[in-house]
Amino acid sequence: MRPQHASKTLFYGVACTLVVAAAVLVRVTAAFNDLWMDEIWSLELVRELHSALGVFTQTHHDNNHYLNSLFIYFLGQHGNWPGYRILAEVAGFGTIVLAWLIGARQDKGTAFFSMLLASFSYVLILYSSEARGYAPLIFFCFLCFLILHSFFENPRWQLAGLFSLSAILGFTSHLTFLIFLAASLIWFWVRLLRKKFSIPSIAGWTAACYAAPLTYLITLYLVDVRHLQIGGGTPITVLDGYGATLAWAFGGPNASRWQWFTGAISVLGLVAGLVLLIRDRSDEWIFFLGAVVVMPLAMPLFEHGTLHYIRYFIVALGFLLLFLGRVLGWLFNFGRSGKIVTGLVCSLFVVLNGSAVVSLLKYGRSHIAEAVNFMAQNTNEQSVVSFGGEQDFRIQFVLAIYWREMMDDKPAAYYDHDHWPAEGPEWVIFHKESFTLPLPPGKRFTDKFGNWFELVRTFPTAPLSGVHWFIYRKIGSANNS
Repeated sequence: MRPQHASKTLFYGVACTLVVAAAVLVRVTAAFNDLWMDEIWSLELVRELHSALGVFTQTHHDNNHYLNSLFIYFLGQHGNWPGYRILAEVAGFGTIVLAWLIGARQDKGTAFFSMLLASFSYVLILYSSEARGYAPLIFFCFLCFLILHSFFENPRWQLAGLFSLSAILGFTSHLTFLIFLAASLIWFWVRLLRKKFSIPSIAGWTAACYAAPLTYLITLYLVDVRHLQIGGGTPITVLDGYGATLAWAFGGPNASRWQWFTGAISVLGLVAGLVLLIRDRSDEWIFFLGAVVVMPLAMPLFEHGTLHYIRYFIVALGFLLLFLGRVLGWLFNFGRSGKIVTGLVCSLFVVLNGSAVVSLLKYGRSHIAEAVNFMAQNTNEQSVVSFGGEQDFRIQFVLAIYWREMMDDKPAAYYDHDHWPAEGPEWVIFHKESFTLPLPPGKRFTDKFGNWFELVRTFPTAPLSGVHWFIYRKIGSANNS
């Protein structure tokens, strides 16, 4: 090996190692903060189960991500414990490795850029440090994609079985695995037709790869999905959620007036990638167009919900990152100017995502434990700590869990809107969604009985997870004014 080639190889190895080390460190650090409402909800749903099988047959709720729920079930109940996020963290680490392996099928540059984007994507970092099903979902999508590539090179029953098992685990992670499966099935048929497989052979291999996952999906529908209850939230249209996903694929930021810019970069990269694949006569454009654009936008055909959050488009986001990694790999090999543009794009990506990661490390998912401690320590000298909120279910649900875990038998009362006392509660909590700026509704407000409340603390949350909490305290009433 020539010295120059050896030094390049060493530099490449060191760069990859540093990227992976930073990615792992960020994910582990981000996992050490409070569980937020959806994670707590998963814990409470699992708490009610009579057996592990109940994950599929008893808990008919959209917050029940089967694989994550099974993980929680076998770990047992430990309260506000970061250990519930281990499954997501491991899946997140594995996704980075798979991104490199998928990119390496093209060249070392594509492998590096695919790994870089997967490593520092704020969305992937967020869901790789959260006890939900989205990180395993992306892991099994990437694994199935890699297996398909190997299958196309040398069709074997072993690879078909491995694909089927991985796809079943993908559905067990989250039902939006259907986006990947549908896009991959169309690509699967096109690729086998182009390779001159006979119709009976195509039918046989289709059954070998897809029959088990589709049978599993039908079973899930019969025992769970058709009974599914939606937990609720702020309505978001498909187009708004998808547009935000395109913006966050490049790093946000969490303000709509800027998201057009990062969204435009993602669209430009997507179009460039499709043009490159079509120019090279690669049929992969069919898969990427299906997984990133067509299937996600077709979601309303499969469900009737209105909560099209970015996390429901995470399959599209993950494969868009892989696609952008391929475009960057091509651009890097396009002379000196290409290397300069690649460096600028990667730097902008890391800075934008890094800004959101800093928010995640600083604010976590609302610091609810700190908020509860603040109210408990600053309450008036009375036997019962009293609370109210502008949205009863979310506020009361989270308060009850944290109060139970932190305050033992210290008495507290939450007054919902229908039972609001004339003297008012001492504390009132307002909240806003994480995709909005943490701006309180006002410095003061007066309830229907003339009690005055003043904003005393704001507990922001990181983008796309948790909610902003605004703590108001009673300072007077009409009776003693």
